[in-house]
Amino acid sequence: MKTGLISSDAKAGERRWNHQTASRNRVLEAPPVNLVGCYPQVSIQGFQYLVDFGAGETIRYHRVNKDKTCSCDTPFCEAVEVVRQYLQAGGQRAPEPAIIPTCPICGAKTYPDRNWDGKYTKSPGWRCEKGGLRHFLEAKCERIKKQLAENPWLIPPAPGYPGVKRDEVMTWEECEAINRKTFLETGYDPTA
Repeated sequence: MKTGLISSDAKAGERRWNHQTASRNRVLEAPPVNLVGCYPQVSIQGFQYLVDFGAGETIRYHRVNKDKTCSCDTPFCEAVEVVRQYLQAGGQRAPEPAIIPTCPICGAKTYPDRNWDGKYTKSPGWRCEKGGLRHFLEAKCERIKKQLAENPWLIPPAPGYPGVKRDEVMTWEECEAINRKTFLETGYDPTA
């Protein structure tokens, strides 16, 4: 249904409108005035609440955690109260943060490192407070060693096929040693 503004000329005032025509040609009202900047806006960003106080404030954006602390480190920050009122009014709750475990190497606290998130495994990357990236890589290496020990197959067996284990595959060093031994026994020199 198309709607438009009714002209205000004299001929339009003289027209007789029936109920059906008048309902089709309603005057469009202006949208309500947007009061952004007049009151704080609350939105969800990750696991936190983002409070926007507007351009006139010295600190425009505040990030409030679920433990009622603000990113500005001000005790009794107004943003915490704004989030409380937002939630009491039925606002959407922020999701629970993912719990990052302690370091499996030393037991110290860890913090996320997005540069080391697993592209294929989808496991989160982290760094240890004491050991840093080294403890993350050591833990990852131990997990890979454990998985290799639990699954020794390079190609698993199938009906009519015995499969190939990882320890059955020769390395290039082993192949070179066998070839050298064969060359010495037969007197064959591949470089001649």
